[in-house]
Amino acid sequence: MKKGLASILALLLTLTMAQSVFANGTEEASRGEFVKALLETLEVDVAHYGELEDNQFEDVSAELAPYVKAAETLGITKGISNTTFGTNEKITREQAYVFLIRALNLADDYDVAVLNDYYDGESVSDWAKAELAAAIELGLLQGYLDHTLRPGNNLLTKHMDLLLSRYDENFDRVSIVHTNDLHGRVLYNEENGEMGLAKIATKIEQLRGSNPDTFIFDMGDTFHGTNYVNLNEGQAAVEAMQLIGYDALVPGNHDFNFGRERLLEIADEVDFPIISANVVETDSGETILPAYEIVTLADKTFALIGVTAQDTVVKTHPNNIEGLTFKVEAETVEAYVNELKDEVDHILVLSHAGYDIDQQIAAQVEGIDLILGGHSHTTLEKPELHGQTYITQAYEHGKAFGVTHMLYFNDELIGVQGHLVRDSAALEPDQQVTDLLNEYVEEVEEAFSEVIGTIAVDLDGAREDVRTKETNLGNLITDAMRDVVDAEIAVTNGGGIRDNIAAGEVTFGDVNTAFPFPNFVIALELTGEQLLNSLEHSVSLYPEQNGGFLQTSGLTYSFDPARPAGSRITEALVNGEPLQADAVYTVATNDFTAAGGDGYEWFMEANLVADTGEYLSTVLIDYIRAGKPIPEVENRIQVVE
Repeated sequence: MKKGLASILALLLTLTMAQSVFANGTEEASRGEFVKALLETLEVDVAHYGELEDNQFEDVSAELAPYVKAAETLGITKGISNTTFGTNEKITREQAYVFLIRALNLADDYDVAVLNDYYDGESVSDWAKAELAAAIELGLLQGYLDHTLRPGNNLLTKHMDLLLSRYDENFDRVSIVHTNDLHGRVLYNEENGEMGLAKIATKIEQLRGSNPDTFIFDMGDTFHGTNYVNLNEGQAAVEAMQLIGYDALVPGNHDFNFGRERLLEIADEVDFPIISANVVETDSGETILPAYEIVTLADKTFALIGVTAQDTVVKTHPNNIEGLTFKVEAETVEAYVNELKDEVDHILVLSHAGYDIDQQIAAQVEGIDLILGGHSHTTLEKPELHGQTYITQAYEHGKAFGVTHMLYFNDELIGVQGHLVRDSAALEPDQQVTDLLNEYVEEVEEAFSEVIGTIAVDLDGAREDVRTKETNLGNLITDAMRDVVDAEIAVTNGGGIRDNIAAGEVTFGDVNTAFPFPNFVIALELTGEQLLNSLEHSVSLYPEQNGGFLQTSGLTYSFDPARPAGSRITEALVNGEPLQADAVYTVATNDFTAAGGDGYEWFMEANLVADTGEYLSTVLIDYIRAGKPIPEVENRIQVVE
């Protein structure tokens, strides 16, 4: 009887202990649970992923979906099949460490021989050996007291908490928030996904609160691009960036659009350095801005070297850069790296040169830890390792900005991890920045009522006209485009003209209503054959309305709509002379058409002569202000009956 009672008491004690242990974290973690905890530990902003509607996995809830999408985007893990993520499947110890190490984006591999120090090291799966070796060397994986790793065992939640806590304990971070190619998009625009500087400011404050060791950098093409900066020569952006507390900026090609003197004024005004090593006076060879800046953060010294795209010579108006030379980017950076590498702990390049050039710099120049890029509007979801140099870039127009962490173990840089932040409903704008920018909004709205000139005739910008025939407004805008770049020919798509302009006093608002799109004037070299193809494409849908119908200057043509599409042009003249198929012509157009818009793909093959950065609306305003003649409809485009 006593023996039976003892057995029952022992069983009850065992069950009680089991419940206690279970409650203390010996339950097994699932894949979904671990991925969510990992991304929260890494402070990855997943909010915008929750607003996407492309959840492909049947076993992923709406709550978990943003974490799963982020993990896939950052190369941490994918699903176990095309339709199943394996949310509720148990995650093994080796799987968990593989996910964590992938997330660290390490610079180096670690010797897998370290696995031999454990009795069951040989049982680690081949696909996990490199990551587990790294986890051991970085103090994330310490094994059991019996000197085993137990890689195939399911991960217990208490061990999940332990390994994620070691991330915070073992590593230090210097964080960098980086923007590029804002092109004056300082205001929130929900339709375009443009966060604006007020929303970006909110996230910056959150990140600084999490890690005081945080830099804020901008990679250029910032001060020009919308009416909210163009009408004040970039001042709205300047003051907002001052308020946010940027730490450095490299000028882009379009930051010269108000002229070099205005850029130098901005550089004198701001509290942060504006740097570029390869923009020099042609006569003296001296840089017009500081080539670099040495800064200290987290007891480490950083040399920031700025570099501006060499093709600025064709990507702003020549008058803006008169007397300046833009030196080869990689060679310039190499010279300064050699000068500075023994003086600092780290070298960062702030580049407005484009992703291709950044890769050239990384391949050619040793000693650069990180290149933060712009100019090419490239979307890099996380920093990429090229040799021993990381490269990152954050798309365009404030549709994303980068959060990049330089990761240290025992005071040595071991990797650079990061992600992009995009707009979400949860991201509120900073009130101070909003109030500042609203002052400029009021100024712009007031400026829209300003009279820029007087015209004697109505300008025809009606949709049904500019998409099917020559109009006087089409003639006027192409004359202005041709004039600003001194081209032989100008063409622009009728779909970019959106309203009439009435006779009488003309205001800023009138012109911007007629030309509402942020399209720049571009100059290309096109052959006569390419131009003939363009004219055929222009009239291919006639008599239907076609947004790609070309308004022209310097180029007149006739077409027969009774002929098949592709063979309708009966005559084409350039300034009164027959179009020559093998001749090369300088053609002004807009950046939308130059990028192949409306089906003009062959424009993308053309040699770029100039990218003014000037809006069509600005070019037309200047033309009217100068009192230049308003053309009539003058048979530039004729329909053969």
